Amino acid sequence: MEKAKVHTHLVPVGFSSAKLIESLKQFPIHKIILLTHKGDEEHEDVQAAISDISQAFKSFEVQGRVVDRENVIDSSLQILNIMEQEVREGNTVKINISGGLRNIGISAYIVSLVSDVPIYTDIPKYAGKDSYQLKGILDIPLFPIKDLPKEQIVMLEEIGDGVGSVDELIFRLKPELEKGTTDFGNERSRLSHHIRKLSNVGFIETEKYSKNLAIRKSKLGEIYLKGREIKRLMKKSAD
Repeated sequence: MEKAKVHTHLVPVGFSSAKLIESLKQFPIHKIILLTHKGDEEHEDVQAAISDISQAFKSFEVQGRVVDRENVIDSSLQILNIMEQEVREGNTVKINISGGLRNIGISAYIVSLVSDVPIYTDIPKYAGKDSYQLKGILDIPLFPIKDLPKEQIVMLEEIGDGVGSVDELIFRLKPELEKGTTDFGNERSRLSHHIRKLSNVGFIETEKYSKNLAIRKSKLGEIYLKGREIKRLMKKSAD
């Protein structure tokens, strides 16, 4: 018997719960992950919003996770890691940015762009100064991100936690090549070209020492690869 799909919504929480509660009610829900910033545990309005949402969806699983406030790149990676776990479990994921604060909303959109996970917000209808009504849901469009050439994607994956030289990367990619041969020299030239390309788009960081070039993925590179992996997992789940 096929396992029933679990619908998970990642929900950045700000100072108001009404937008989030009403917009969440428009979708199938089994699990809600509330995203807050460090320090929000001392903010009364945020805690009141969390309490309201938890009460409104008390028959569902509601979790809380904390992500970075100031650095949208760090928080994007943190959200991607949360999302990847849900997708690996076979869950269907959406992001609701109806009531979150600005920085986490930016991070959520970055995450959605690289992973193709749907992101939505509310369309409000205000009946009075302090009265909120939901007019509808806006599915936020995603602009396509151009994929890297296949060889550069493979390089990013093989760099892993970093390599100490171009030669080390060659040995990871083509262990059959012998150092000092023409083929090895050609491969070094080819990789040097792609390293410049990846560095120019900010996906790797390099550091020259002695005669070697240390190479490591940047956080942007990590975000790009994490998004690709989530896309792959979602496609595999859909097949």
